This record gives sequence, C-alpha cells and structure tokens, in this order.
Amino acid sequence: MSPRPPFFHRLGFRLAALLAVALLPLGLISLLQANAWLDAAQQQRAAVLMGETLRVSAPVTGFIREAQGTASALARTVGPLLDDEAACDAAMSQLVSISPQYSVAAYVPVSGDMTCASNGAAHDYSGDPVFQDLIRDLRPKIIVNPRGPVSGTSIVLVVQPVVGETGGYSGYVALALPHAALSAEAPIPDAGGGLRDAPDFVTFNRDGVVLTASTGLDRVADILPADRDLLAHVSERQGNFSASTAAGQDRVYSMVPVIPGELFALGSVPAKEALHLGPVSIVAPFFLAVLMYGGSLIVAWAAAERLVSRYIRRLGRAIGSFASGSRVVGDLDMSRAPSEIRDVGNAFLRMTDTILHDEAELEDTVHQREVLLREVHHRVKNNLQLIASIMNMQMRRARSPETRALMQGLQERVMSLATVHKELYQTSGLADVRADELLGDITRQIVGMASAPGRTFRIESDFAPIPLTPDQAVPLSLLLTEGLTNAIKYAEPEPGESSPRLVLRFIPVGPNRAELTIINSVRDGSPQATEPEGTGLGRQLVMAFASQLGGQVETAMQDGRFTLRLEFGIHPLEGGEERHSA
Repeated sequence: MSPRPPFFHRLGFRLAALLAVALLPLGLISLLQANAWLDAAQQQRAAVLMGETLRVSAPVTGFIREAQGTASALARTVGPLLDDEAACDAAMSQLVSISPQYSVAAYVPVSGDMTCASNGAAHDYSGDPVFQDLIRDLRPKIIVNPRGPVSGTSIVLVVQPVVGETGGYSGYVALALPHAALSAEAPIPDAGGGLRDAPDFVTFNRDGVVLTASTGLDRVADILPADRDLLAHVSERQGNFSASTAAGQDRVYSMVPVIPGELFALGSVPAKEALHLGPVSIVAPFFLAVLMYGGSLIVAWAAAERLVSRYIRRLGRAIGSFASGSRVVGDLDMSRAPSEIRDVGNAFLRMTDTILHDEAELEDTVHQREVLLREVHHRVKNNLQLIASIMNMQMRRARSPETRALMQGLQERVMSLATVHKELYQTSGLADVRADELLGDITRQIVGMASAPGRTFRIESDFAPIPLTPDQAVPLSLLLTEGLTNAIKYAEPEPGESSPRLVLRFIPVGPNRAELTIINSVRDGSPQATEPEGTGLGRQLVMAFASQLGGQVETAMQDGRFTLRLEFGIHPLEGGEERHSA
C-alpha cells in the first residue's frame, strides 16, 4: 500500500489555496473597512471625550466666566466710588454677599495701596511680585496665586483693568475665587457618552498657567503631559492628542477653549480606557474580517471536499485495490458526484468489467493449454514406455550377452526420458520439474532394473527440491542414468559388507548453482579405476550431457570409492522459457 501523500499535496488543500488567492482581494477590502470603522469609532469617541471634558469642567469654567463678566462690569462702574472709600468698600462687600463664591472683591490702584475692598480690607501690594507683573502688563487676566495676601489661601484671581478719568489705567478690579470653593462647587458627574469613567481635567489661562485641577493642584502632575508645554496645544480649535505623564502613564487628552484666547479646559483619561475601545473592541473588527475570510475558505474547502475530494479518494481507493490484485470492485457509488467525476467512475467500472472478462478468457485459454500440454507429455511418456517395452521384448530374444547389455542400456536411457515427461505432466506448473522427485524416480527405476536375486544395493540419496527447467531436466536425468548405470556396473561390496554401496546427492552449493555427486564402492584394480580417460560410450555421453548443462565432470578414486561430480548453474524459469521460445 502506497504511503499517504503530504497534506499540502492533496486536492482539498490545493483548491483551498487557490480559493484563498481568489478571495484575497475580499479579505483586504474587509481589513480596510475594519480599519476605517476603527478610525471612525476613534473619532467618535474623541468627540465624546471633548464633550465630557466640557461637561465635567462646566461648573468651574462657569464660575470663572461669570467672574470675568462681573469684573468687567465692576471695572466700568467703580470709577465714581473711588473718591468715597466707605461707599467703595460697601459696594465690594455687597458684591461678595450676593456672590459667595468670591472670597475677596477689591480695587487696587497702580500705586499698590489697596483701600477699596470687601469687608474693608486694606493691603499694600507695591512690593508683591504678582502685583508688579500685573502693572507691567495691565490687561484682563486670570491668574493663580498659591497664597492670597488677604485670604491667605490658594485663589484664582480674575483681573480687569480700570480706565481713569484722564483716559489711562488707574488700577484694576480683582475678584478672588478660592480653589477650595471651586472644588466644592464642581461635582464630577457620572461618565457618559461611552466613557467608563469621567475624565480628569485642568483649566489654564492663555499663559499656560494651570488655574484649577480636578485632582487638586498638588496632584496636577499626575494627569498633565510630561515635558509638554500646554501652550503648544492652545488654539481656538478643539484638539486631541496622546502623551505620557511624568509617572509614565499613557493618557489621551482633549483640549477645549472655554473662552477663546483666555480660558482653556484640558480633559484626559488613561489610554486603556480612552474612547471605550478595550482589547476586544479594537480587535473585533479585524477579527471579524479574518473570521469572514477564514469562514469563506472553510466553506470553499468543505464544498471541494463534498463535491470533489471524497469521490476522488473513493475512486483512488478502488483503483489502488484493483491494481494490487483485488478483483472485488464493490459498490462504487458516484450517483451524487459531479458529472465529470461520475463519468470517470463509470469509465473505471467499464474498464474493470473488460479486464475481468479478458482475464477470465485468458484463464480459460491457459487452462486449455495446460490440459493440452499435460496430454502431450502424457502421450510422449506413454510412447517412450512403449518403446522401452518393445526393446525389452527384443532384449529377451537376443542370444548374445553383448546385445542384451546394449539393449538394456538403451532401454534405461529411454525410461529416463519417459520419467522426465511423466514429471512434466504431473507438475502443476508444467514449466519446471522438482529435482528431488525426478532424480528419485530415475534412481528407483535403474536400481530396480539392475537388482537381481543375490545382487542388491545399499542406496544413500539426498536430492534437494531444486526447480529445473525442461532443457536442464533432460540432460541431468540422462547424465544421472549414465553415471548410475556405470556405478552399478562396477560397484563392489566394501570389506565386511554384503552389498555394494551407492551414494547419490544433488544439493545447492551457492547462489543459482548445484552439484550432482555419484559415489560407488569399488575394489582396487577394478576396470572402473583403471579405465583410460575418454574411452567408453557411457563416458562420452556423460561428457556430452555435462556440456549441455554448462558444467564439467570430475572423477576421483580414493579409499575404495569412485566419485563422479558435476557442478553447474541453475537457469531461472524465465531464462528457460526465453531459450525455448528462441
């Protein structure tokens, strides 16, 4: 059984690979659409972050904007009150009582000597660095003073310049918003719009100075970009960016101008929570695209498997089984296969029917040939036996011993040929002969014909079951006949024995080689031991048969035993058939 091919050599895999290439444009389009969806979602969530920043910072920025409006109105109306200190203090105190979010309302002249303030407070700011900065650049401002000189607390100071009677600036109006009051009045609303948590935020002025922070000014570094200038993001347009804090936390920021050019709010959330796009939300569009592409391939592979591959495998198994020798085709169901594959299956069934029919006819022909060949060998054997019988009748009528001996030798040779043909027609293959059966029968015939009352032989035989082709079986059987006849002729009992001893062997001696050995006991001075080389008809026949077998006869006399040995190569059956055909 042939090994299974690698998976990537199978039809289903190759069809899936081709379909994968065909579906690749659709997969790329799906990925592009997923990326566009992700960009749109990010833009939408960025807008949500901006809205949330405005919403959570609205209470603080509302107070600051309201303070700007109040300071602007106060700067325009405080002029007539500056000459009456009591009236000015009363007006400032009334403003603070009406708007409790302000800790101090005051007018500070350019000299720095504050005499008009809520609750009648007075202070000389001439040496204050903050005052000096304000006087150098006297214009509307929102600044932070970590420690207000009057309130003693951290405040957001809203400043509005006051125009004097001569047309120049006479000083400024200031409203102080305590950070503590801003934090108390600025509750953080629940997150909305798709954010998990409400964003942290800071407000800062046009100079980049942080005014307020949802975490408190002492922890504002936890939510501000590290090594970033807030003014770099200031513009009248809203914007979003990403940065890391000093602690290394990645955050997403949204900058919103509350008062263009004056007040800004900066909201931020951790990057992992930003835009409400967790790992699943980010991966989901691409996963769906890949899933769609993979699903298309699976469907395509399943379709190829159902429509093509399983029928091809079924047909392949049937062809392989038939090619390996099995002649049971079985039920090759192709009724639901595509028409092209069904046609191939039907063609295979027709082919197998034709082969089975031809093999059946061939078997009949071979059987008839076998029967005929058996009959030929049987008739040849019968004819040779008939000739031997006629020779036996003639031998009985012969008067001289020489004639009878000559007729007996011819009869033995004819019977050897008859034995070969008997073995051929009794062999099932009719192409080769088993050496043990052939040589055993010849030995029994010759010894039986040579035996007589008072003259028996001790036979020791060892014939191996070596298959022989007919063109080797005939000369080998005739050579055995001549050699055994010669051995019987000169065999004598060994000292102390009553019967002559004969040893016959035919054994393999190597790859495709065999050896025939005939040994008989003989007395010293026997004619067999003293016969010159090349004399006698029997010896000539032995040499001729050995030449046909492709070997050379060796004889030896030792210790009262005469040995005849022949080694030759065994022809394979195919070679014998080819020589016979030639």
